[in-house]
Amino acid sequence: MKHEIQRQLPAKPSMEVSKRLLQADKYDYTDEEVSLIIDFLHRLAAIDLNIYEDAIRKDTPVIQIKEYKDDHSAKSIPISQGQHRRTG
Repeated sequence: MKHEIQRQLPAKPSMEVSKRLLQADKYDYTDEEVSLIIDFLHRLAAIDLNIYEDAIRKDTPVIQIKEYKDDHSAKSIPISQGQHRRTG
């Protein structure tokens, strides 16, 4: 199976779109924080793209991550048996 290699990432989203994606008003992010977060995510995506392109060039099988469907946001998962997160 032949893969197409994407040579570049899409442009970073505008500040307005970035704020909406990060829910900046809900978390009280400043414009500078939004910019830093988006820049970090864009750089992380560039690293991932480089790794993917390298694997394709070397004809290494690319492992696809299975879709995660179990959303635990509606239930609590205890990490310890003790009260107040204490173990004893």
